Amino acid sequence: MRKADLIGRKVGILGLGREGRAAREYMRSVFPELELALICESPPERAFAAQLGEKDRLITGPLSRARLERFDLLVRSPGISPYRPSVQAAMQAGVEITTASNLWFTAHPGEKTICVSGTKGKSTTSALIAHALRSCAYRVRLAGNIGRPLLSCNDKDVDWWVIELSSFQLVDLETKPSVAVMLNLSEDHLDWHGSERVYRRDKLRLIELAGDSPVIANAADPVLVDALSARTDITWFNSNSGIHVEGSSILDGEEVLPLRVPEELPGAHNLANIAAALTVLKVIGADVLQAAHGIDSFQSLPHRLQLVGARDGVRFVNDSIASSPVATAAALEALSARPVTLIIGGLDRGLDWTPYVRAFKSAMPQAVIAIPDNGIRIIKTLQNAGLDAEHGFHQVAGLAEAVELAEKLTVRGGVVLLSPGAPSFGQFADYRDRGRQFARFCGFELDAKLKAAGQG
Repeated sequence: MRKADLIGRKVGILGLGREGRAAREYMRSVFPELELALICESPPERAFAAQLGEKDRLITGPLSRARLERFDLLVRSPGISPYRPSVQAAMQAGVEITTASNLWFTAHPGEKTICVSGTKGKSTTSALIAHALRSCAYRVRLAGNIGRPLLSCNDKDVDWWVIELSSFQLVDLETKPSVAVMLNLSEDHLDWHGSERVYRRDKLRLIELAGDSPVIANAADPVLVDALSARTDITWFNSNSGIHVEGSSILDGEEVLPLRVPEELPGAHNLANIAAALTVLKVIGADVLQAAHGIDSFQSLPHRLQLVGARDGVRFVNDSIASSPVATAAALEALSARPVTLIIGGLDRGLDWTPYVRAFKSAMPQAVIAIPDNGIRIIKTLQNAGLDAEHGFHQVAGLAEAVELAEKLTVRGGVVLLSPGAPSFGQFADYRDRGRQFARFCGFELDAKLKAAGQG
């Protein structure tokens, strides 16, 4: 994007979340004299609003009143769905829509990128890939949906960029990754995409963008196997001939890889994440054995089955990132060796929990506590399937009350688990805010630890 391309054009940034703010900073650094409209539905924080200059024009309120069709160019933030009527109308009126991700890829041609997506596990797998690459002496930058937004990164001399991409970022992405990784595919974000069919199409866009670049996918996910059946050039992890999980071990074909799985990565789903990460290193020609040895020093990410503390023989585990049924099912499997009191519920996106009843049955919590909005609907689904919890199903008004009740219900040696299976919006700023508040209600403080991990 050149300055000449923007002269006389009306430019706006649509959404002022992490990526929207990064886009504003980028545009200001490259085009300091450009007049920018900053469009968001809720007023931004005072600290952000106070730093705006005379070339920034803040527009707040419903998108339907923002008259998006009058702009020439809009930089869409991931939280704003392009399927919303206001955005669709702008596109039909000829407004050019781009994204922060597209701006970064355009400004960084020729960079070697490993792009990772999937319904669950993409943050942990991206971090594992970056960690494994560093253990093999590569210079690595981890960015995208995890950590710093791409447009906030201007690192030099990077061997590999590991970039986590959500379906919100993939829907209109225009780039060719050096390596594409797809972990799994299940129902999610139907409110944003409009239907399961559109969600899957948008998610699988990463594979289309890869073209003849290496594609790595999960052979244990039948939906992925079916969706990618027409391609013959895929490297499958979790296939017997490749890097796969057997029990508590990870094998490359018939060879058991020498690695110790950190205690902070419990459950079969995390073993699969490790298998995916090591497959990436194998595909790019790195030393898989050296990478496997390095896994034991990996530190798990905040808000993902994170032990925030223990008291009186009870462990408190923050899995606030779990915004879908499949993520909650994986958390229950990972902690099935202990009695679990599960706190569940959040923004109701209308997802059907019936397919996940079997996962609950095989790792049934000792108690289930429902918080708004959809917690009670989830409990009713479990009850209608004939499931029962030893210490009962409960409904409370909010997270603080849920934690208070969970402490009373959980036996010594047990776990109080926040794994909501639903987004945080409506009650919390985001999943990080929800996780911090959970820890605080449990009597622990996460802020210092999160800031140290870059996730504050």
